[in-house]
Amino acid sequence: MKTQFTRNWWSFALNGIIALIYGILALSLPKDTLIVIARYTGIVIILTGVVFGIISYNRSRKQLPYGIMLFQTIVMALVGFLIVLYTQQTIDFFVTLIGIWAIIMGIIQLIVLVNVSGTMGNKNFFLVNAIVSLLFGLLLVIDPFNAAKTLILLSGILALFFGFVMIWFAYNLREMQKTTPYEEIND
Repeated sequence: MKTQFTRNWWSFALNGIIALIYGILALSLPKDTLIVIARYTGIVIILTGVVFGIISYNRSRKQLPYGIMLFQTIVMALVGFLIVLYTQQTIDFFVTLIGIWAIIMGIIQLIVLVNVSGTMGNKNFFLVNAIVSLLFGLLLVIDPFNAAKTLILLSGILALFFGFVMIWFAYNLREMQKTTPYEEIND
């Protein structure tokens, strides 16, 4: 039986191709890919701020409360412009925050591990997790931009894998569509 799923095999193939392109870019140009992603994020934040500004303006014209929406507009516009204008510095800032968070989580895990009773099973797993969190956090704090580039490289590897899987899946759906009888589908 043909389903909407098999008829849209091409959308899976397109997603796979996009993932492959991203994976190739991330692996071949990690620094540039990271900067493009950060700037794109900044632009999206600015555009979201513009939409919030329009909503805020419309709410003020209708004499509805708009203060919080206006505040969000200003904050989003500022954050977006800072990301676009100072891309590497904002990447460093956010990656450092993630690193500090990972260090804090590792310390908390160690404290919990020390204070938990001896009946808890597999303490070694929690110890390894705490140590990995601490090391990961330290790496992010020591050199945030290069750590972020490494994360882009890892995402590129995952994107290549995902792209190949999606294209293989699309191919199988297309073959299934060719070999199965046709039935009407109610959308």
